[in-house]
Amino acid sequence: MAQYTFATALPARLAALAALGLLITACGNEPAEVNAPAPASDENTNPSDPPGTSGESSGEETGDAEVQLTIERSLSGDEALTPAESYEEGVWTLTCAPVGGDHPEPEAACAQIEEVGVEPFVLDTSDMTCTMQVGGPEVAHVTGHIDGTEIDTEFNKRDGCEIERFETVETVLNP
Repeated sequence: MAQYTFATALPARLAALAALGLLITACGNEPAEVNAPAPASDENTNPSDPPGTSGESSGEETGDAEVQLTIERSLSGDEALTPAESYEEGVWTLTCAPVGGDHPEPEAACAQIEEVGVEPFVLDTSDMTCTMQVGGPEVAHVTGHIDGTEIDTEFNKRDGCEIERFETVETVLNP
């Protein structure tokens, strides 16, 4: 009869824990590639555009800024949560290259967008494992475009992933 001892059980348990750790690490914690080109589709095609064009134009052709955002700031309505002291509801516009709009700190906001890129604006945290914490009632709905990427997203503080995402562009959302 084989004896089952702590010494023989430990390696098997450690191997199982290591496999579980690898499985958890690989389950959706990485964002999708954000620099991949958009797939060609009929959504981007305008019938009046010449054949072979997608209907998108560069900022130089139209005179538009490389970054053009509308930032609508609001509160989630949860009376138990207190917003950051400087957070106020309202709407701002922000343009970069050239810098402009009615954002209170457009130069700093544009510098932050230049630093972090488009990823925080297109990151989908819905399939990520996040801490269950609430950071505050702040909500910011951001629309527009960054270097040709259309932006239509909401920033909030309803879980750890969203808090981190909000803080990544704090100067844009709450200077």
